[in-house]
Amino acid sequence: MRVFIVGAGAVSGGAAIAAAKSAGAEIITTTSRNENIAGADHTIHGIDLENAAAVDKMLADDVLTAKPVDYVIYIPARGSVGMDVTESTADMIMPSLEYSVIPYLKLAKALKPRRTIALSGFMALPTLTRIYGAMTFTKIAMEELAIRNPEKLQVIRIGMFLSNSVRGIAILAQRRFNKEPGFQPQWRAEWKASGKKFPQFFYDMNYQNEEHMYRAHSNGVPFRPTLPEDITKGFNLALAGEKAPVINVLGPWLWTENRMPELPAEITSRTHLIPESIYQML
Repeated sequence: MRVFIVGAGAVSGGAAIAAAKSAGAEIITTTSRNENIAGADHTIHGIDLENAAAVDKMLADDVLTAKPVDYVIYIPARGSVGMDVTESTADMIMPSLEYSVIPYLKLAKALKPRRTIALSGFMALPTLTRIYGAMTFTKIAMEELAIRNPEKLQVIRIGMFLSNSVRGIAILAQRRFNKEPGFQPQWRAEWKASGKKFPQFFYDMNYQNEEHMYRAHSNGVPFRPTLPEDITKGFNLALAGEKAPVINVLGPWLWTENRMPELPAEITSRTHLIPESIYQML
């Protein structure tokens, strides 16, 4: 088995490497830097996904193209966050899709792996609709693409885990609270009443939402926050050939789905902001 992991330096990238190694796969990775990625058999250096030629640079690598690739795992994601989902605009969404989605669709077309796997989150959570902004629609596009193309694409939907990106989102939100007293006034009041620093308040509230909204999938196992080893189990399932287009990883809870989840009106009323052309790329 050959697995190509784009952006393997992140926490979830490390979890993907662990799963690929346990499957006995040859692992090819990318990085924007010059250092090799630990655990990979081959690293393609200098991949800047803000550069429109990034995918072409990957595909020009002789090691990557020497033999067929069985799985592509795409980790990178970027977009406008630290705002309520209702503040999203179409102008915010397209640059995020260009960075977070279009490259893996191009790789899927060029490399023709068994599956191309991307990462999403539990976007229906009230905490995320308040803070995840336009990135919400990037994740919705990923999921919709997988549902429409289950033979080619797959999404692993992951519960919140501690990472630089999550910390960054919490910091952005806290800055807005400090600068704009009118931003999320009810949430601001709850935060102040808690006596906690905002990041911890945000983490705790999100974990409470996760446990409450998805306990039907617990199978009697107590809830706890998602850890890197849980993410590895999700990748293990994907690399073992799981057919469902969506794999859910929420702490120790693991289940699959083959349709889009119920989403709040704040999201469904704005899904038209996702250009239909994104769904025609495959």
